[in-house]
Amino acid sequence: MAFGKNKKRRHQDAASRNTAVKGAVRSHGPRVAKALGLTVATAALVWGSIELRAWARVSPRFALESVTFTGLERASRPELLKLSGLAAGQNLWSLDAAALAKAMGQHPWVRTVEVTRRFPRGVSVEVSEHAPAALVVLGDLYVLDEEGEPFKRVTPGDGLDLPLVTGLERDAYVADADAVRARFREALDVTRAYARLLPGRSERLSEVRLENSGLALVTATGQEVRLGAGDTEVKLQRLARVRRELSTRGLAAEIIRLDNRARPGWVAVRLSSGSDSVRSGGSTQ
Repeated sequence: MAFGKNKKRRHQDAASRNTAVKGAVRSHGPRVAKALGLTVATAALVWGSIELRAWARVSPRFALESVTFTGLERASRPELLKLSGLAAGQNLWSLDAAALAKAMGQHPWVRTVEVTRRFPRGVSVEVSEHAPAALVVLGDLYVLDEEGEPFKRVTPGDGLDLPLVTGLERDAYVADADAVRARFREALDVTRAYARLLPGRSERLSEVRLENSGLALVTATGQEVRLGAGDTEVKLQRLARVRRELSTRGLAAEIIRLDNRARPGWVAVRLSSGSDSVRSGGSTQ
């Protein structure tokens, strides 16, 4: 009797398993079909995008017609087009914007370039140029930008009328470019402060000389101003007062010294006649 019951139970279990399998097939069937449909659709989209891209890369609809530039002052459109290799008829989809920007960035006046494809037929190029701030002697004559970077050699066509920075050798720049650039920025700070505090062209700044003891200035008339180190703006204000006083007396200075470390307020003046005059800080305040 127990054996018969076990046999009957096995038949019931088998029937239950068959029913469960059929139910699972019925329940999973729609999901399998949906997944299969998605796979087919995805494959169709991938194939379609490949075909569409292949068509776009040869279609005359995307042939380059116009290139627009913004930000050009010293770099020219023909020069940048030549560097980039851009030409009418090139397919926009085949252009590498980053590679084009890198190529145009080889122009000595160009600081940064941003290239954007303008579908269906255009390219725009936004250029930022170096701003020339001074000239510097590093073996050859170079142009300094506002960050103190000597970014190009001076050429006859540059037409630059800027103060000259001297006193440092090319070997020093090669050995420690960061330290030399810092000194160049110091010189540029002085040129800007001089232009702000001593406007006019009667004693226009011609040269900034970098020395171990600080800075010295030379004007277009040959007047030498020894600033030394530190307190640049205070010293330039004192220089303006000394010049006014000399002018009221009808005198001209060959050398004006504001670099007395022991007595910072003192000013020593060598007149163009060769005589010397020493002034205390009180008389020039």
